[in-house]
Amino acid sequence: MGKKRVTSHDVAKLAGVSRSVVSAVLNGTPGIGVSGETRENVLAAIRELNYHVDAQARSMKTGRTMSLAAFGDTRHPLFMRLLEGMQRECEAHGYHILLCSPGQRPDGEARDELVDLYHQRKIDGIVTLDDTSYRDEAWAAKVGEAGVPYVSVEGYAEAEGVCSVLADYKGSVELALDYLLRPGTPQLQTPVYAEVYHGVIRSWAERTRRDAYTRWCSGRGMNPFSFRLPEREGRVDWEEWLLKLADISKPPPPLLVNWSSGVPDLYRAAHKLGLQIGEELRVMAADNTIQGHRLSLPALSCVEIPYVGMGEEAVRRVLKQIEGGTTSEAGGKIWLPAVLRAGESA
Repeated sequence: MGKKRVTSHDVAKLAGVSRSVVSAVLNGTPGIGVSGETRENVLAAIRELNYHVDAQARSMKTGRTMSLAAFGDTRHPLFMRLLEGMQRECEAHGYHILLCSPGQRPDGEARDELVDLYHQRKIDGIVTLDDTSYRDEAWAAKVGEAGVPYVSVEGYAEAEGVCSVLADYKGSVELALDYLLRPGTPQLQTPVYAEVYHGVIRSWAERTRRDAYTRWCSGRGMNPFSFRLPEREGRVDWEEWLLKLADISKPPPPLLVNWSSGVPDLYRAAHKLGLQIGEELRVMAADNTIQGHRLSLPALSCVEIPYVGMGEEAVRRVLKQIEGGTTSEAGGKIWLPAVLRAGESA
């Protein structure tokens, strides 16, 4: 014979309260005031009886699954950091995360399954980590027609009607440049902007960073100087450009690199040319994609896109939509500032 299942009625009886009070303690039911002493009595009864909420029964009652889908490339380290923030915020609200990845399937096919999961009442909302240039109108329309609470992280920056959590890339470049030329630095030359890229540069984030650099220099009466370096087979050839910078001035001007992923090759090239990072060549990264400040010596100065915070904010925005938030919460843009990581390279 199996052991009799403990119910909320058993908890209420042991605690000497009604079932509605037990429900209020478990779910934070509005309109039912519970004193601190009563709450402790209920929690003590729950522990003594080893009571567990029947998730299926609660879902039938509330119409919620208490699960959110997180969609992204599980091989990408930034997705892992986003999940850290999502998990933290979900735990605070009693939600679970259903991890979804396109794998080898076409992206559109994998996303369609997310909508199917919503119709099957297996999830309450969706968060996707997208490329900064992502703006699939067909996907946005499908989500909107289905009424799915949805937030894109990094996507739809230039499109209305979709709630997006975005990094302030303009502010990140300004923060980096202000740090490079902060009071007390040994040189006040115009910083040079180096743009490492893969293929064609068409990302909204990269355009925003480049424009922010140009405006920052122009606003201070400086002549902006930037160049682009392709990444081929995972390597970046810095040597030629470092020689050019050394010819411009002695010592070379400060260098701002768009991604920290291009910095290891920069360090190697500087060492080969006898340029000491942090003294003869001051270096900073505008996007700490690979946690470069932990992997480089001397430690890299950089600004970091707050993916953990973006995961937290994405969950908050989805939950507001689930609870019947305003139109601005359903389709607005939330901009989060970058974080300065001061190191020894600048």
